[in-house]
Amino acid sequence: MKVYTDAEYDRLYRESLSCEQIENNLRGFDLVRAAKSQWYEGQNCYANLLSGIKLEFVDEQIFLDCHKLTEHCDCPILTAKFYLSGYHSVICPGIDGIAPEYAETKGQNYLFYLPDIKEIEQFWAGDCLKLLRMEIDLAYIRNFATELNTIPKHLQALIENENPQRFHFKVGGVTLQMQTIVEQISCHPYHGAIAKMYLEAKVLELLALQLSQLSESNPDATNSTLKNKNIDRIYQARDILVNQLENPPSISELTQQVGISDFTLRRGFQEIFGTTVIGYLTSLRLEQAKLLLREKKLSVAEVANSVGYTHLGYFAKVFKRQFGITPSECLAGRLSSK
Repeated sequence: MKVYTDAEYDRLYRESLSCEQIENNLRGFDLVRAAKSQWYEGQNCYANLLSGIKLEFVDEQIFLDCHKLTEHCDCPILTAKFYLSGYHSVICPGIDGIAPEYAETKGQNYLFYLPDIKEIEQFWAGDCLKLLRMEIDLAYIRNFATELNTIPKHLQALIENENPQRFHFKVGGVTLQMQTIVEQISCHPYHGAIAKMYLEAKVLELLALQLSQLSESNPDATNSTLKNKNIDRIYQARDILVNQLENPPSISELTQQVGISDFTLRRGFQEIFGTTVIGYLTSLRLEQAKLLLREKKLSVAEVANSVGYTHLGYFAKVFKRQFGITPSECLAGRLSSK
């Protein structure tokens, strides 16, 4: 697998560029670029809003598989992403609290805090990426956090701690209301100052919907009785599962390793991650399996074994339930229907 640095990718992109059109100050966006190269064809829109939020709208048809090394800055930035279509996988081994490989898929929205890391972003030929990305400075979030217990549990550590733990959350599905706002941001009738005001309002509305969904998916999270030491142990348990997908500990073994009760472990996973311990482990395994199948280096049976499934029929059943396609269809290059 050839991994390109940003400089290598930019050089090859420029060399293969067949057309490019750049417009400034269009519909509230500072820059709108339409381009076609060997890698992709599409449009990217960028805006720096008065709130300090950086906004990017992506609409691309991918022509070639691409594996690109990306370096995150060490700035305290919270990132939100909303996928209307497409599939994006990431490899980032050795990052505490983060799965060594994960994916972002259509119909889902994500929230993450990943400063000062290196990761390999993977894009796949034949895919159509359509998404909205927002980067929010933590200082801006803190302006609203006058009462800490009123914001989602997942974000409280960002407000309280100078060096909060990195995380990557799948918040939930892109609702019809979210999708409408994303489409309104990408295509609206306004210009000049009014367009800037419109984008600002819509971005804040979308962020509010996402944070509300984050809280509602976990209704007790903003009033949690978990102690800080137990929250740390829940994250420690999560890290153990991430690093032992093939042969994970049982729940009783996990509680012994991190030093908390069975009840606290189960309640902590529900509060912090919005799912059960088994549900979290299953999602990790299936996402890892999907990435391995996309790489086409292992058979379906080998992939199933590598993520801890010994019964091939059961693996195929849960994989299709999760992604809407069979492992064999994924290996053949078919994109997920979910």
